[in-house]
Amino acid sequence: MNVFRITTLSVFLFVVTVTTGWADTVVLASGAGYKKMVNALASAYTQKTGHSVDLIFGNMARVTTLAKQGDSVGLVLGDVCFLKKAKLPMQSMQELGRGKLVLAFSRSAKASTVADLDSPQVGRIALPDGKKAIYGKAAREFLQASGRIPAIQPKLVEVSTVPQVFSYIATNEVDMGFLNLTHALNVVDKLGGYVLVDESQYSPISIVVGVLANEAQAKEQQDFLQFLNTREAQAIVHKLGL
Repeated sequence: MNVFRITTLSVFLFVVTVTTGWADTVVLASGAGYKKMVNALASAYTQKTGHSVDLIFGNMARVTTLAKQGDSVGLVLGDVCFLKKAKLPMQSMQELGRGKLVLAFSRSAKASTVADLDSPQVGRIALPDGKKAIYGKAAREFLQASGRIPAIQPKLVEVSTVPQVFSYIATNEVDMGFLNLTHALNVVDKLGGYVLVDESQYSPISIVVGVLANEAQAKEQQDFLQFLNTREAQAIVHKLGL
């Protein structure tokens, strides 16, 4: 039987350990927005191989900071641009899938389509900080490409992260907001709905697993990467938003 241990490290960071024993363990750090997908991959990997996965979730700034400290982390999952910018000691990268931008609606909003961005009945619209979150950058690119900036600017509410956008939507503080599909699927029961945004109107978002320089986990790193190439793993990835 798998055992799940949750240890709070800070307000923004926590660890989930999926284990059937203490040997053959790889440590994977991931952005919190991919939690459901990564948990499903780790559980399937453990069931298939009997090997353990220690998972660290948090905002990407915290994740990359931890990945730079010591040799505890073996793998890191996130947007390729952010990981490269963080200058982590990565030996290689493997693409897991492409991130998808969605427009989500609050339950109180009279909106259900992308075209409703232009409706006078729609008030505030939340999006992540484009300088800190790849989906905030994508949202800005989409609004620019679709000709809505600068006219829509007074309605926009910029917050730090995707989870904060969701919080604003769930509490009806905004009528709609931009999330990634993986996160939207995690919280779909708390939304009024969501629609995919045209992928041709923002830069491709490549979600990768980076292999950190970590001799102690070298074999475990490669074992997990091989699992990610299986049909079983790819089915989980596609089902949960990439």
